[in-house]
Amino acid sequence: MLKITRPISADFLAGGGEMGALTRAYDWSATPLGKPDSWPQSLRTALRIVLNTNHPMFIWWGPELIQFYNDAYRQTMGPERHPSALGQRGRECWAEIWDVIGPQIEQVMSGGGATWHEKQLIPVTRYGRLEQVYWTYGYSPIDEDDSVGGVLVVCSDVTRDYLAAAALREREAELARVQQIGRIGGLEVDLTTGFRNRRSPEYLLIHGLPPDAANESHEDWVRRIHPDDRETTEQKFRDAVAGGVREYSVQYRIIRPSDGETRWISVKSTIERDAQGRAIRLVGAHSDVTEQVEADLALRQSEERFRRLADQLAELNATLAQRVEEKTRERDRIWNVSQDLLVVADRSGIWRTVNPAWTRTLGWSEAELLNRTSQWLEHPDDNGVTRAEVEKLGARETTVRFESRFRHKDGSYRWLSWTGVADRDHIYAVARDVTAERAAAERLKATEEALLQSQKMEAVGQLTGGIAHDFNNLLTGIVGSLDLLQTRLNQGRTDNVARYINAAMTSANRAAALTHRLLAFARRQPLIPKSVDANQLVVSLEDLLRRTIGETIDLAIVAPDDLWGTLCDPNQLESALLNLAINARDAMPDGGKLTISTANARLDSVTADTPALSPGDYICITVTDTGVGMSVEVAARAFDPFFTTKPIGQGTGLGLSMIYGFARQSNGHVTLDSKIGRGTSVRLYLPRHHGDGAAAHASAVRAAEHAATGETVLVVEDEPVVRGVILEMLGEQGFRTLEAVDGPSGLQILRDHERIDLLVTDVGLPGMNGRQLADQARETRPGLKILFITGYAESVAMADGFLQPGMEMITKPFDLEHLSQRIRAMISG
Repeated sequence: MLKITRPISADFLAGGGEMGALTRAYDWSATPLGKPDSWPQSLRTALRIVLNTNHPMFIWWGPELIQFYNDAYRQTMGPERHPSALGQRGRECWAEIWDVIGPQIEQVMSGGGATWHEKQLIPVTRYGRLEQVYWTYGYSPIDEDDSVGGVLVVCSDVTRDYLAAAALREREAELARVQQIGRIGGLEVDLTTGFRNRRSPEYLLIHGLPPDAANESHEDWVRRIHPDDRETTEQKFRDAVAGGVREYSVQYRIIRPSDGETRWISVKSTIERDAQGRAIRLVGAHSDVTEQVEADLALRQSEERFRRLADQLAELNATLAQRVEEKTRERDRIWNVSQDLLVVADRSGIWRTVNPAWTRTLGWSEAELLNRTSQWLEHPDDNGVTRAEVEKLGARETTVRFESRFRHKDGSYRWLSWTGVADRDHIYAVARDVTAERAAAERLKATEEALLQSQKMEAVGQLTGGIAHDFNNLLTGIVGSLDLLQTRLNQGRTDNVARYINAAMTSANRAAALTHRLLAFARRQPLIPKSVDANQLVVSLEDLLRRTIGETIDLAIVAPDDLWGTLCDPNQLESALLNLAINARDAMPDGGKLTISTANARLDSVTADTPALSPGDYICITVTDTGVGMSVEVAARAFDPFFTTKPIGQGTGLGLSMIYGFARQSNGHVTLDSKIGRGTSVRLYLPRHHGDGAAAHASAVRAAEHAATGETVLVVEDEPVVRGVILEMLGEQGFRTLEAVDGPSGLQILRDHERIDLLVTDVGLPGMNGRQLADQARETRPGLKILFITGYAESVAMADGFLQPGMEMITKPFDLEHLSQRIRAMISG
């Protein structure tokens, strides 16, 4: 507060430069203040001080806040206010900022005492435009009797200093972001004062030191080095300090105090020296390169890669301009020596700044890279994935270990691994050339695949013996029965003929079942998927299951009404359930309980129990027994082909492997849980289907009742015996038949005859296969119904979309009654 201690003469307006002259010439009698001779002594004293000082100052006086100011303040005003601001009321002069300064003035005028405001943003209109001006100013009360008569203002325009400081902070933040992205630890060592040092947060993190760790000595650093590297590393450091070099780099292992972990550190440093060449300071950059070193050692193919990054940090100079320049130099050092590829782009992905590592890695100059996006460098097969990552960064997401291919100037491509972040205006990214690492990984993958193929071939060898053994037994039964039948017929005897025929048929059917089980295990059994109501199917098997398991075993079926439908081959599902029931019966020789239950299952994620299933909706059929159970070793091999614990002659070891193959081929899965003495539980998962299984079943029953009325069936089969048997059966059923031995002759018949109700064709025809025949046939007969016959699941037959509407498939061998039912169902459908 300004106080008057002695009176001032009436010539208080003397001097004061231009503003003194303007003040003396002003007609004050027309203002609330009146003539200057009548002004209070405190106003006179304050005004004399203001007019005769070189610092910007002004006064607001009285309730109207009449305004006075000096030459120094006049220079900060634009022509919009000077000289009209002299004698003007403060609220009128500064109406545009009164909401900011008004409360501050009111505080002083009401006796609240002096105030001080630093770097206050005061938008001011000067020279015809609104400027964002930062002011540092103080308000002091001027006493008048026992109250406050006015306000003395001392101020300074600090806009230039404020903006310079903001620019420095932005550069420091950018440097910190680059260090954080690159995981670079900065270090500064004063070599003249006992090796005391200053370390960045990244350095503390890399070395396993606490964030609040104080400066450490040279000896502390040496103790942290791995014993095997300590002597060599310290000696190299001392040689660099004493040897007059300016650049110093090294790599060594440390044992981190925080967790005891051994890490590889790569160091790049600059040693500053005085005029006599003595080392006075070391500025260095530390990088944790453990992952790169360990990968190179494991693959033994990749060249050693370590990031060498120099981070030269210096104390800020006394003036703000010097501090900005020094920080800029430090950032440029990091930018230039980094072996990683650093880029700053705008939010649209246009490159604005790149470091020299781009030229070293890809050969393109800085001018060729800037002011364009990366699209021209990307591999055409990557389909713009880099652009998609840029858009994610624009949405404030972070890119970590994203990989893409960029074109070298010589035309080759390099694999780059990216890490990136974004702020409001820019995208900051670091890329690393991982071409060598990927090549090594591909070689490793090829080696693993070769090993896997070797294991598969070993498994095939194990299968061969079991297959040959079972088929030789079955063929012996067929050939022996037919040989005895031929002998009896040659003798003119018909006794026991039926027994020989039944024996041959039994062996043949067992051979067919064995083939189907093998194909199901290999996931090559052609399925005929239909919409199935699993509850209805399980209930329909109840009588058969009770007869199969015997009276000593209690059967319970739990089938909730809300079970979803599924899409699968119902015959294979019936066979799977029957196999599980037989296995359960054999596991309970003294009786027990067999439970078959169904339930809906919603899998939200992949689990350890169902690793082969994608998230989604499934039905689950569970078959549980109270039998003897399995050991962990037996359960682990339960789905292996030909693996069985049953006595010789009582099982082939293909039952569970067939179920596993059927489940996987149906896009489902099967799991087994068993414990010795506590029984076994098998869960069969099948995907949910929204079709109507009951309606499909009813339609099939109605179709099976169809009787032939002279419909024409074309049979295309290259095997004469098979073709003859099918034609004879169709003739006895009342169908009109046509035959062809291959695709071209069958196609000629299709083009010549007016009416053909059904085409029955083998898939594996010589030359033109069955599917090719069907496609060409439908060009002239779009609605033609087609039944394919196959002896095994060729890759073409198993491709998605092979069976189109109006097409079905039956697998060899088949009995004629089943073939007849399928043909009648298709013709009547």
